[in-house]
Formats: sequence, structure tokens, C-alpha cells
Amino acid sequence: MIKMKKPHLFLLISLMLAIIPFSSASHAGEPNATYVCAVYFTGIGCPHCAKVEAFLKDFLNATPNLVLLKYELYQEQSNVPVMDSYISSYGIPPGIPLIIFSKDVYLRGDSPIIDNLGSTVASLGENPCPLMNGSAMNFNELACDSLPGKPEVLVENESVSGGGACVEPKQELTIVKILSLAAVDAVNPCEIAVLTMILIAILTADPTNRKKVLHVGLAFSLAIVLMYIVYGLIIIRFFQLAQTLKGVGSVIYNVLAVLAIILGVFNIRDFVSYKPGGFATEMPIFLRPKVKKLIASVTSVRGAFVIGLLVTLFLIPCTMGPYFIAGGLLSSIELLKTIPWLVLYNLIFIIPMIVITLIVYLGFTTVENVSGWKERNIKYLHLVAGAILVLLGIAMILGLV
Repeated sequence: MIKMKKPHLFLLISLMLAIIPFSSASHAGEPNATYVCAVYFTGIGCPHCAKVEAFLKDFLNATPNLVLLKYELYQEQSNVPVMDSYISSYGIPPGIPLIIFSKDVYLRGDSPIIDNLGSTVASLGENPCPLMNGSAMNFNELACDSLPGKPEVLVENESVSGGGACVEPKQELTIVKILSLAAVDAVNPCEIAVLTMILIAILTADPTNRKKVLHVGLAFSLAIVLMYIVYGLIIIRFFQLAQTLKGVGSVIYNVLAVLAIILGVFNIRDFVSYKPGGFATEMPIFLRPKVKKLIASVTSVRGAFVIGLLVTLFLIPCTMGPYFIAGGLLSSIELLKTIPWLVLYNLIFIIPMIVITLIVYLGFTTVENVSGWKERNIKYLHLVAGAILVLLGIAMILGLV
């Protein structure tokens, strides 16, 4: 049998996930072009705004003469009084998404914007940028640092960087963040412990049937993925609803970053001074006998799938922290569009379960060796998780990812 060594290479790969740099470029518009300029108010987490955002990605590319002075309200609280001033000066009812061309021309709501933006831009031909005091100025003459609040100036779906008040958009959602959080969950000792208990139960009942080990392990992993996708959708919807409340959305991103650091510190604590059942990092001790009792009843592939669905409830205390953070980040896009992200997250989450199932099925090691390896290296697993979370949280606060 092959004995499993300490995860030094795995430690290195996991840490690299947390620090992969992603960058975004910004470009300036052409100085002599003629533009239709408008002010656009939106909010990350608003479902109607998400529909407009998706529409604008293609529309701006197809409409090079359109300029949007975009004000995000939920995560940039300083933009809220800007909208209040605009709707007061222009006599427009409040509500987002909202695009203002002038006192007489504006579009409010997802359907009016999506259905009428093209014809509105075409009918105007050229339009100066409406200013907060009711006046207007051609975009070519507009100084970015003269704009109130913190707008993002969009031309052909790109950000115009001009210093002062014009800022590049914060990258709220990147693949680095999701992969890093999924990597943390993947090295969580909880899932490894539960899977090994199930495989031991199966091999105890039928020691020579390795094919059953394969089917049971895959069934259990599938059940975990399906239930965690459901949990993920619930978490994301919760954040989307929370972000519709005034003043809440603006702090959620930083709260998620701080939460990542706190969870990371808890995991590093378990590396320095390990005690089973650590708060927010492992399954509580009082739940473990209940899980063992459930697992002891597994005798078939179908039973493993059903138990996998049920066991996710017991895994929540030790695996949901990183997933909760990921759900908060994913809440910035439409609910249905989060499903591929959730699938990606959970495929990474179950990689250790798939690997363990395969090496036991192929006879490279025994379930007992896997369980023993987990116990010997549990502190290192917590160190990996803690390091990734702390680095990710700091990077989020600093705007590096």
C-alpha cells in the first residue's frame, strides 16, 4: 500500500490560488467624438439592475457613441446623495435602474431601459452630459474630477479613468476569489472524515467489493454537490434581498472581507493549538455521534446518496463559512447566472472526495490509511485554509483581487 505523505505540494498549490493576480484595463474615449451622454444609477444586488447590466454589456459595445456616467448606490454610499440631488433637480420619481438624458428624457426600470434605450439614443443623436444642478456639458469638455460622488464613466463597455472622482470599478467578482474559497472548503477535514466513515461502513459490510466503494463514493459526492448548490442559491438570494435595503449593500463587500480574515484566524488557531470541534472550522463534537449513527446505516449506493443529502446539514457548521462569503460575492449577478459559478465551486469542493474514492477503489491505499493521514495532518489542513482566507480577505480590502 502507498502511504500518504504530508501535503507540502498541496499546501503550495492552495496558497498560490489565493494570490493569483487578476487585472483590469481602462481606456479613455476618443477626444473628438460626438457622444450621447446620460447619467445611470444602479445597485449591485438589485435584480432589476442586474438585468440592465447584462443588457448593457452588449449594447455599449454596439453603440460606441453612448457614454454612461454610472453611479453604483449600494456599495458606494457617497453616490446616494448624488441621486437624491438629480431626482430633485430633474423632477424624476426615485427608483433604480434609472438612466437620465435630460429633464424631459429618462428611462426608469429594467423593461423600459431594455426596450427603449436603442430608440432613445438613436433619436437624440447627440446629447450633453446632464449635471446634478440641472445644467449640461458635452462629454469632451467634462473634467472627471468635477463630477460629484464616485462615478464610473462607461464608453463602449469600458471604464474611463481620469483621476479625481472618476474611478475604475472595484472587481466585485473574480475567479480568484471563488477558486480560493472553494480551495478552503476542499481541504476541510469535515468532508474527508465523513466520506472515510462511509467507505469504512461499506467495506466492513462487504470487504471484497471495491466496485461498490467507487459507486458509493461518487454517489455521496454527487449528493453533496446537489445540496450545496441549493444552499448556495438560498445564500445568494438572501444577500440580494439584503442589498435592496438602503445602506446595507454598501458595507457587505467589506464585511465579507473581514469575515474571511476572521475565519482564517480561527483556522490558524487550530494549527497552533488544535482541539477537535473548533468553532466555525470543524463539526461540533455533539453532532458527531448523530452523523456516525446515520452513516452506520449505509449499505447501498442509493443509501449513500440519501445519507449524503442529509449529512450536508451536519457539515454546515464547518464548511459554510467560505461558502457564505462566496454567496455574498455571487449576489452581484442574476440568480440563474450564479449556477455555473456554484457548480465550479462545488466541483472543486469535492475533489478530495473523488481522489480518496479513486485511490481506495484502485487499491493504492486503504480507507484506514486515508483516515490516519487526515488525523496526522489535520493541523496542516487548517493552516492551508487559514492562510488562503487571511490572504484573500486582505486582498479584497486592498482591492487586489
